Amino acid sequence: MNLARSSVKLFLANVISAGIQFLGITFFARELGASQMGVFFLFQALLGMLAIPADFGLRGAVEKRISEGESPGAFLSSAVLLKLIPLALIVLGILLFRSWINSYLGADLAVWLALAIVLQEAAQLAVVVLKGELRVGETAVLKLARRISWVGGGALLVVSGLKAEALIYSLLGGMCVILVWGWYKSSISLQRPSASHARSLFDYSRYNVISSIGGYFYSWMDVAIIGLFLTQADVGAYETAWRVTTITMLFSRAIASTIFPQVSQWNTEDEKDRIESVINNSMVPSMVLVIPAFFGTIVFSREILGLVFGTEFAIASVVLVILTGEKILQSVHIILGRALQGIDRPDLAAWATVVSVALNLILNVVLILSFNDIVGAACATAISFALNTVLHAYFLSKYLTIRPPYAEIGWCVFSSVMMALLLEGIQTIVTVETLPQLFLAVIFGAVTYGFFILLFRPIRTSVFRNLRNAVGVS
Repeated sequence: MNLARSSVKLFLANVISAGIQFLGITFFARELGASQMGVFFLFQALLGMLAIPADFGLRGAVEKRISEGESPGAFLSSAVLLKLIPLALIVLGILLFRSWINSYLGADLAVWLALAIVLQEAAQLAVVVLKGELRVGETAVLKLARRISWVGGGALLVVSGLKAEALIYSLLGGMCVILVWGWYKSSISLQRPSASHARSLFDYSRYNVISSIGGYFYSWMDVAIIGLFLTQADVGAYETAWRVTTITMLFSRAIASTIFPQVSQWNTEDEKDRIESVINNSMVPSMVLVIPAFFGTIVFSREILGLVFGTEFAIASVVLVILTGEKILQSVHIILGRALQGIDRPDLAAWATVVSVALNLILNVVLILSFNDIVGAACATAISFALNTVLHAYFLSKYLTIRPPYAEIGWCVFSSVMMALLLEGIQTIVTVETLPQLFLAVIFGAVTYGFFILLFRPIRTSVFRNLRNAVGVS
């Protein structure tokens, strides 16, 4: 598998997908307002939380075992059987507690939540099967199709008069697209399941589930707690800021998704040097977009939220800065975490996750109540994820030699500071008050950062080498 080519392919699809999502959220936020967006985000938060017991780490286990190349059909069949019981129990629980769920969401959506958890698990299983087959690049089109279905269908339903329900119906439609298309593209056929295959999956998933808990809790715990103590408008503003920051992680996620099955394969072949090389070489590409985004957000956070989504979303301007800074940590963590799982040590990733999730839960409650504001949730997330990253680095260093390229990272920071200073200077001369002005400022910042970053020879050489590898030019 060509790592550079797969990463770039996935990244480009993610860029298009994120662009579509950004336009969609902008349209939905302007049409529906923060409160209705909050209803939808709370629906997604519950869906994310329920995915933890519904999957129990099996998706990661399936990807790991299939990537190892032995009996993929039997592993897949065993995974399907293992999923049936928890899914049935969760659906039953949703129906039994639908009154409480509807009250929490602010709309009659419990039945749709039950349907969503089933569709989501079936669709995501198809995606990890493709990843396990080392066909990571092919999953890009699935993500793009899901995003188009959500935004396109949601826009039509919003125009027809529906509110938060429009986004939920189109979300279900996107899951159906991945479900059908993903399984059609898969080349693995179901084979007779066995207790040994099920036991092997469980041995991996029992630790991987804790890492999954960390991912889902990291994404949705703060939203769920904000929904308990603050308003749906606060949920809408906070999650909108969060969605903006996820754009900065596009390339980082593409790299991490690509290296996991490859690291897993190298680990079975005891290719330690190659694993260390790919981890060290992945750090700067993973951080190269996140660092300037943080410094740019410091200058334009209020303008980004207020001008793009509406003035009621500007209450999350400080949140946007904090969460964008936290993404710098995440860009490192996502590489370390996938590498730790790839060398078959999900147990260590699990320990790091348990500690950070517990801290995140405590801090969310304490800081949200202390601040009585969504800034408390952002601080809780940033602090707990910093600890999570440090623990992952510590555990991985016990098996591999990690040498972060400090010079290149330092140059990324320097280039970002220079960009921010120039943007701040422009801001003092010409106040950014319209969307076209904000767009031009962002373009100017990107060009400035690109100019400075390419002045540093090691980064320039790496960029052009990876571009050549991506397009297949020697």
